[in-house]
Amino acid sequence: MPEALTLDWSVFAIVLGGGLVTWMTRIGGPWLIARLRLGPAANAALEATPGAVLVALVAPAAMSRPSDALAAAFVCLIARRVPMVVAVAAGVVAVVVLRRLM
Repeated sequence: MPEALTLDWSVFAIVLGGGLVTWMTRIGGPWLIARLRLGPAANAALEATPGAVLVALVAPAAMSRPSDALAAAFVCLIARRVPMVVAVAAGVVAVVVLRRLM
């Protein structure tokens, strides 16, 4: 029979502290932004941040294989004409098909 589980208080404190820090950053950002008067350049930078993060995550993977680069180019071409969900689904299909063919 397995031994009884015991609670290690240091692990509990680390998990609780990590959760608190995560919550503070999640709540603190909007709280701080609501109290600042931002100019047009700062607003434009904040609005562009999600796209920049997505590109930083996707670009290295997209350039790892020629098939993935072609699929990324395909998605870039259709993304302005179709809803984003459709573009993402088409990108997944394109990656699968192009990897099979190349």
